[in-house]
Amino acid sequence: MKLRHYTIRNLSVPLLIIMVAWACMFYFLILHEVNDETNDSLQNYKEIIIKQFLADSTQLSSKPDVMTRYYIRPIPAEEANLAKDEFYDSTKLIEIEMEYEPIRVLRTNFMSSGGNYYELKIETSTLEKEDLIETVFWSIVLLYFLLSACILYVTQFVFKKSFKPLYTILKWLDNFHPGKPIKPLKNETVIDEFAILNKAVTEATNRSVSLYQQQKQFVENASHELQTPLAVCVNKLELLSENPDCTEEQLAEIEGLHTTLQGIIKQNKSLLLLSRIDNKQYTESKTIHINELAKKIVETFSEIYEKKNIRVTIIEKETLTFEMNESLAATMLTNLVKNAFVHNISGGDINIIITNRNFTIENSSGQSELAKEKLFQRFNKQTNRPDSTGLGLAIVKSIASMYEIDIQYNYYGRHQFILTFK
Repeated sequence: MKLRHYTIRNLSVPLLIIMVAWACMFYFLILHEVNDETNDSLQNYKEIIIKQFLADSTQLSSKPDVMTRYYIRPIPAEEANLAKDEFYDSTKLIEIEMEYEPIRVLRTNFMSSGGNYYELKIETSTLEKEDLIETVFWSIVLLYFLLSACILYVTQFVFKKSFKPLYTILKWLDNFHPGKPIKPLKNETVIDEFAILNKAVTEATNRSVSLYQQQKQFVENASHELQTPLAVCVNKLELLSENPDCTEEQLAEIEGLHTTLQGIIKQNKSLLLLSRIDNKQYTESKTIHINELAKKIVETFSEIYEKKNIRVTIIEKETLTFEMNESLAATMLTNLVKNAFVHNISGGDINIIITNRNFTIENSSGQSELAKEKLFQRFNKQTNRPDSTGLGLAIVKSIASMYEIDIQYNYYGRHQFILTFK
């Protein structure tokens, strides 16, 4: 979710709550004002009626008008309460319209000059509260949407304009890749915070480029400085083994040293490869045809491990292509296919299934299920083979992570690896 959308969403909810609270308050204030004005009118009307009644009680008793009605009836002294006026809402059937209309009622008691007590009830038409509620509701709904649209539009416009330097930085960082030429950050702004961010981002990327160059140089130097002495040592051991004066014990020692050095060379190459992958030094990419690449790799290993008589079946349900570095693609598939050959049994089989998104390889083996939690860790050896470096699957995982390829391991009497290309 984008920042402006997140902000707009968070603004909409409080705005709705505020508008609802304001609508309720507005409704009750209007209702209170209407009732107050109506009560004042009833109070004034009461004073007039009582004065007229006290002046001539024979002329005024009741007046059932359409808009305002009043009724006077005598009451016993014990029912009279001269200190309080009672206001309440009610309804009245209007015969002209044949429907009930809301009315406001004032009920009060007074005493005549002759000492008699009377009850005066005055009724006057008032506004319909249901209509008021409906009018207020729809007015608030309309106001809310209009106000929300205006506020959110203005907010988005201001937000987009104000945060333009931030989006410029994000776009620049998205295009930043160590090892590739990068344009200078041009992001002029009058906002202090973004100016500070520009400086911090530029310094951080410069440090990253510097560290990348140093690390790249170290990897290249390590590759050159280590491989050459190791190759020299291997050659010298081979020359020593050809010396006719060597005894059987010395030859055995030389063979052991030779095997150890070969393992060191393999480990060194694997670690350098992992370092290059982690540093994203393999930037070139092209469309790789996984089907054709898998066939070439299988053909190579079938010749190498011909003595094991392993049967390989490739099931091509669909064509699988993917955009990635050609060398890394070959390394990833080579390690998986090699594992299937190396850890297989004589006379075993390997099945490779290819769809438009999945590459599945499974093989028979005399080995039980592998520990999934340690399977892709570096230097994790789940076999006792002396020539194993424990880095093959770690390299596969590193390449897969680089290209967001999902890798899964399953065991059902056979070992199965599934690569899912997004």
